Amino acid sequence: MLVVLAPAKVNLFLDVVGKRKDGYHTIRTLFLKVRLYDKLWFRKQASGIKISCVGRPVPVDQSNLAYKAARLLQQVSGTGQGVHIKIKKNIPVSAGMGGGSSDAAATLRGLNQLWDLNLSDKALMRLGARLGADVPFFLLPDAAAWGTGRGDRLAAVDIRRRFWLVVVKPPLAVSTREAYQALSDSLTKRKNNAKLLIYALNNSSLEEIGENLYNRLESVVFERYNSLARLKKKLSALGVRAVLMSGSGSVVFGLVANREEAQNIKRQLHSRHEVMTVRSF
Repeated sequence: MLVVLAPAKVNLFLDVVGKRKDGYHTIRTLFLKVRLYDKLWFRKQASGIKISCVGRPVPVDQSNLAYKAARLLQQVSGTGQGVHIKIKKNIPVSAGMGGGSSDAAATLRGLNQLWDLNLSDKALMRLGARLGADVPFFLLPDAAAWGTGRGDRLAAVDIRRRFWLVVVKPPLAVSTREAYQALSDSLTKRKNNAKLLIYALNNSSLEEIGENLYNRLESVVFERYNSLARLKKKLSALGVRAVLMSGSGSVVFGLVANREEAQNIKRQLHSRHEVMTVRSF
């Protein structure tokens, strides 16, 4: 039995700069891991792949990214070994926090060890990119990284400060594909500067950080889901000075100075939304 933790992420910056011939979009993004984890148990079995899950409803068939990761490892390694993967799902689903991608990365790492495959980190990164654009980030040891291309070309970023986050998950799911498709017809260049954000994260006030947080997808997602726009305004009205939607949504998060402030904001959000307080790496 092997146990691996799979962290969530938020995007502190997300710009969409073009569409690729393969149907994906070219992006520039700043990933940050947060201390909200799925937990995966790996147990060897004679053959085959079995997925079971508790915590949140997700598919446990061949569409599950952990299943796809295990199957890909079987194919590239030629191993006949099997595995039962049990997932405790704590990361919200269809929320822009990368839970499925993180589970896939954890499966690549875990089965590389459990099955004694001895694949290099570079080999795992290449496999991760085949599974999804966000998967390689979760294979990095770094807490933050700058992503380009589909988001899978990565450069580690040093963010020395630690933040508490108020993470709010409304009772709705946003399709990543639909969000990007809605944006495709309105790709325009915007004035935004990730370098200013990275500097602010290490050196400036939360107000200045908030001024430099950016997500190009917010406009099209908020147009379709007005409740998310209202949620962002609600967090700002409660005094959160750095608020953003993560990825394609539906999670909206706020950066705050300490745990006490995070808990206070959580108490004031009397709504049907799921509210979590977590810390950055």
